[in-house]
Amino acid sequence: MKTMATEQTFSVTRHTLTTDKPFEAFISELEKRAPLVSPEVLGELADLNLPEDQLRARVEGLIGSSGFVLFMKAIHNQLFSHFGRTHASVQYAIGNPLIAKDVSDKAPAVCLYTPFRLAAYESPETRKTIVSYDSPASLFGSFGVPDAAEIGAKLEGKLQDLLARCL
Repeated sequence: MKTMATEQTFSVTRHTLTTDKPFEAFISELEKRAPLVSPEVLGELADLNLPEDQLRARVEGLIGSSGFVLFMKAIHNQLFSHFGRTHASVQYAIGNPLIAKDVSDKAPAVCLYTPFRLAAYESPETRKTIVSYDSPASLFGSFGVPDAAEIGAKLEGKLQDLLARCL
């Protein structure tokens, strides 16, 4: 059995937004527009072995008004506050399972970035809320598949719209 390894270096665009909106108010808005859906819920849906149209309808019913769901929420300050941290921070895995299916059909390795990450945290100095994410367009585009890059650009537009509504 032979193993082959490759390396690729590429450029990623990171977006950072800062707002005076309180951290908890931002988080509340985000989770209202992109509900938290555990991977177990999606697994249970898959296990029902529904016809594709019925499964798609069920998945669409989980997706928030933004076109996104949150697959994971890591509340950093829940643990870090015990080590002296005084500001809040959270990381989300965010995406849309139907879009992820479409883009990974075009470039299977893009599953490395679906769902993608979004971080929100309070500035320790100013207490302003800061939101950061790596551009889906640049991440998906790194695979050199034009269709995947186009899907990434559309996804990024949807994400920018979501964040504008939350900030």
